[in-house]
Amino acid sequence: ARVPRLCIVSSGAVTRPDSAVYKLLNFVGKGIMEAKIEGEDGVRQLYASPDLVAGGIGYTIIRPGGLTPAYDEAGAWLGQGVSALELNQGDSVSGRVSRADVASLCVESLMSKAAFDTTFECYEADTAKPLESVGISNILKQRKPTSVKTGKERRSSSGAWQDVFTGLINDVTA
Repeated sequence: ARVPRLCIVSSGAVTRPDSAVYKLLNFVGKGIMEAKIEGEDGVRQLYASPDLVAGGIGYTIIRPGGLTPAYDEAGAWLGQGVSALELNQGDSVSGRVSRADVASLCVESLMSKAAFDTTFECYEADTAKPLESVGISNILKQRKPTSVKTGKERRSSSGAWQDVFTGLINDVTA
C-alpha cells in the first residue's frame, strides 16, 4: 500500500559517528545509531523513486535531541508547544526536547508542504549546544539556555505549527 506521507523519528548526531553522543548511544543501543542512519538513507532512496515523486508521496525525518518525559508523575502533559521549539538542519547542534513535542511535530509535519522530503533536528529553543558537548549535557539533563547559532534555526514567529517548518531545505535540493 502507498502511504502518502511517512514520518520517521531518528536521532540527533546520527551523521556524526565521531561525536561522543553518537558513540555513547551506539554502544548502549548496540548499534542503534548505525541502524538509524541506514534507515534514514533507505527512506530517502526509496522515496526518490520517480513513480513516488510523480505521485506526490514523500517523507519527513525528525531528529530529536535528548528526550525528556511527555508526562510528569501526576500525569500532566509536559509538551511546551511550537513556541518553545527550534528546528535546525545540518546535524551540528542538539538540545533537550519533550517526547510530547516530538509527537506533535510528527503529526504537524505530515500536514506541512514545507516539511515534505526534509530532514531536521528539533530541541527546545535556546538549549542548542554543539554536538561535541551534548553527551555530557544530556547525561546531566541540563536545560541551561545557550546562544549557539548555526544560521539554520527555524522557529514559529506566529505560534502556529506550520510556521516552524517554513524555510526548511528539501533533502533533494540540499
